[in-house]
Amino acid sequence: MSDGADPVDRRGAEQSAARLGIEERALGDVAELIAGAGADVDIVAAIVREASRQIRDLPVTLTRFVGERELLVMASPSGPAKPGLRIVFEAGTLPDRVLRTGLPFRVDDYRTQPDAEMAVRFGIAAGVAVPIIVEGRVWGMFNINSAVGPLPPETEAQITAFAQQVTALFDSIEARDQLRTVSEHDETMRSIQQDAAGSSITEVASRLVAYAAKLNGIENATLTLNGGVVVSAANPIMSIANSSIRQTRLLAFPVTAHQQDIGVLTVGTTLPELPGLTSRCLNDLSEVTGRICVASANRRLLSVLVDEQASLRRIAEFAARGVLSAGPVDDILTAICRAASDQLNGQEITLLHFETADTIVAVATYGGPVPPGLRVVHPPGSLSDRVARTQETVRVDDFDELPSAEIVQRYGIRSGVGVPVFIENRLWGAFVATSQVGRLPPETEGRLEGFAKLTWAAIANAEARETLRRLADEQTALRRVAELVARETTLTTVFNAVVEEIARVLDASSAAVIRGPGGGSDAGVVVAEVKPQAAAGAHVAEVPILVNGENWGTLGVTSDSLSQTDGRDRLKPFADLLAAAVTNADHRDGLTRSRARVIAAADEARRRLQRDVHDGAQQRLVHTIIMLKLARDSAGVSGDVADLIADALSQAEEANRALRDVVRGILPAALTRAGLSAGIRSLAANSPIPVDFALDVPRLPTFVETTGYFTVAEAITNAVKHARATRITATCALTRGGDQLIVTVEDDGVGGADPSRGTGLTGLVDRIEASYGTIRIESPAHQGTRVVARIPINPADQR
Repeated sequence: MSDGADPVDRRGAEQSAARLGIEERALGDVAELIAGAGADVDIVAAIVREASRQIRDLPVTLTRFVGERELLVMASPSGPAKPGLRIVFEAGTLPDRVLRTGLPFRVDDYRTQPDAEMAVRFGIAAGVAVPIIVEGRVWGMFNINSAVGPLPPETEAQITAFAQQVTALFDSIEARDQLRTVSEHDETMRSIQQDAAGSSITEVASRLVAYAAKLNGIENATLTLNGGVVVSAANPIMSIANSSIRQTRLLAFPVTAHQQDIGVLTVGTTLPELPGLTSRCLNDLSEVTGRICVASANRRLLSVLVDEQASLRRIAEFAARGVLSAGPVDDILTAICRAASDQLNGQEITLLHFETADTIVAVATYGGPVPPGLRVVHPPGSLSDRVARTQETVRVDDFDELPSAEIVQRYGIRSGVGVPVFIENRLWGAFVATSQVGRLPPETEGRLEGFAKLTWAAIANAEARETLRRLADEQTALRRVAELVARETTLTTVFNAVVEEIARVLDASSAAVIRGPGGGSDAGVVVAEVKPQAAAGAHVAEVPILVNGENWGTLGVTSDSLSQTDGRDRLKPFADLLAAAVTNADHRDGLTRSRARVIAAADEARRRLQRDVHDGAQQRLVHTIIMLKLARDSAGVSGDVADLIADALSQAEEANRALRDVVRGILPAALTRAGLSAGIRSLAANSPIPVDFALDVPRLPTFVETTGYFTVAEAITNAVKHARATRITATCALTRGGDQLIVTVEDDGVGGADPSRGTGLTGLVDRIEASYGTIRIESPAHQGTRVVARIPINPADQR
C-alpha cells in the first residue's frame, strides 16, 4: 500500500512531534534542576528563563497571587518588574480576569485597558497572561509582554502547554522555599543576636523590622519600644488602574520580658490570615526582640554594678567574655560562686538547678564540701523545696528543725539561705549560701539576690547559645534527609537516615519508624530503628506520618530529657519529609507496575497470536501441502495440470516456511512449550552468526522466561545488524540464592552500542526495569559489546 498522506500534513505532524520533544526536554531540564539544585539556586528564575526560550526569548514575568487583589513578582529576568514588587489590581484588569476565570487572556493594545497607566510606566504595548493552576486553584500566572505590538497568535498555546507541564514542580518549589525560609530565619535571628552586643538598640531594631517587612504576606512593619525607639519598614507596592483603596489589617505582636511590656511589633497585611510560617517567624522575632532588650538592659545594669563593686566587676567582665566567645558556662557560674563567697566572707556557695519536681543538681560550688554535679532528692519542707514552692528567698537558721535533704545530712550543714534564680519568668534553680558552724549574717539575702540576677543572665545566654546550636543541628539534619528524598533514594535508606539523625539531634535513647496505624511498636511493623533499648522511665514522643491525608505510620523517640510536646514539635518536620518520600516512592512504584502490566499484556498477546497461528492457519497450510502432494502423485493427471499442482505445492511450502518464521519471531514455540533454554537454542539455531551458550536454568515463571528470552534475542539482533560480530556467547544462570536470573550476552563486534539512540536496546531497558530488574550495557568502541541483565524471580521483593 502506498503512503497517500499530504506532505503538508506530514510536515505539520513532524513539527508538532519535534515541538513536543523540545517541551518534554525542557520540562526534564527544569525538573532535574529542581531535584539537584542547592539552596542558593533561583529555581523560579530558571523556570521563567525556560518559558522565555519556549517563545523565542520574549520577556516573561512570573507572578503569584498573594491576596484577593494582589500579585507578588517572583521572577522577571528580562524585566520590566523586579522580584519582590507587590502589584495591586482592580476589577477588569488582566490579572483580575485570569484570577476569576483561570483562563489565559490577551491584550493587543493596552491603551484601551483599565491598566493602561501601568503599561505606560513599564513601556508595554501588548501582552498575554497565562494562569498557573496548582491543585485546582490559580496559583499565579506567566506574563509575556511586548513593547512594539501584539504577540504572535500561538503565544497562549505555547505558554499554556509549558505551564501545564511545570505545574507539578511548584509544590517542590514551595517546599524548598519553606525550608529555605526557616533556614534564613534561623540565620537572621542568630546573626542579629550575635551582633546585638556591639550595636545600639536602634540599629538592632532597624534590622529586626526590616526583616519582618520582608516576610511573606507582610506589607509593612513598625517596632515601637519603651523609651521612644520607633522604626518602620515597608515593601515596594505598585497599583494598577489607580487602585488606592487597599484593605490592610494591622496585627500586633507584643514584645515582653519578665511579664513586663517592652514594646510592640505591628505589621500590616492585606491577607485575611497570615501564612502559618510567617506567624511563627513573627512570634519568634518578638521573643528575640525581648531577649535582646533584656540583654541590653542587663548590660547597663552590669555597668552600674561594675562601678559599685569590684568583685561583681570581675564577674561581669568574665561573663561578658564568656557570652561573646561562647565559652564554657561552668567557668562563669563557678566564678560567680567564688565572687559571692568573697562578698560573704568565705561562706559556702552552691548553685542548685531544679531538674525535676523533687530532684536538684549542684551545677556549681565554691568554698564548701558539696561537689559539682551532685544530684539528690529533696524532701517536702526542706530549704530547696520551700524555695521551689514559694519562689521566694528562704532562710533556715537550724536545719535540725526541718526535714533535710541528703546533701545537708551528708556534709554537716547547719544553716542556709536560698535565693530563687529565674530564667525568663520560670524558676530555674536557687543560689544557696550555707554554713557548717552557725547562723548566716543578716545581710546574706540582699547580697545573694544581686548575684542571683547576674546568674540568670549568664545561664540565659548559655541556654540561648544551646538553642541556636540545636536549631542549626536540626536544620542540617533536615537538609541531609531532604537531599536523600530529592535524589529518590530507596525508602529503607531514607528511614534509616531519619532515625539516625533524630536520635542524634534530639539526644534520644531510641528512635523508630513504625509502619501501621500508630500508637506504639505493638501497633505496626518497625521498618527502621536505632538504640532499641530505651531507658527506663524515659519520655515517649510520637507524631503520625500522614500520606495523602491518611495515617501511614508513626515516627517516635524516647528520651530522658525531651518533653512530649517539644519532642512532637521537633519530630514534625522529619515526619513531613518521610511522608514526601513515601508518596514519591508510591508514585514511582505505580509507574513501574503500570509498565510491567503493559509489557505482560503484550507478551500474552504474542503467545495467543503464536498459538492461534500455529493451531489454525499453519495447520491448514500443512494439510493443503499434503493434499497437493497426493494430487501430484495421482495417476492420470495431465502434464499441464501436473505443472499447476507442482507450482501450487511449491507456493504452499514456501508460505508455510514464511509463516513458521513469523511465528518464531512473535514468540517461538520452543520457549512457550519447553522454557528459556529451549527458546535460546532455537535462537542460536537460526542465527547467521555462531552462538555459544551455557544454559543452566530450570523452568521459571513465564514473565521471567520471556524477559530473559528477549534480552538474548535483542543482544543477538544488535550483534548481527550493527556490531559486525563473528562470534556470540550467551549464558543464563540463577544466583546462589535462586532469587535472580542473570543473563549475559557478549559479542566480538565493533562496540559503540548506545541505548539512548533509540535502538532495540532502549525497549530492552524498559522491559528489564518494568520487571524491577537491572541491566548493564558495556560497549566500548572496537572492543565488542557485553549485556548483563539481572531479573528478579519475585519482583515484589524488589519494591
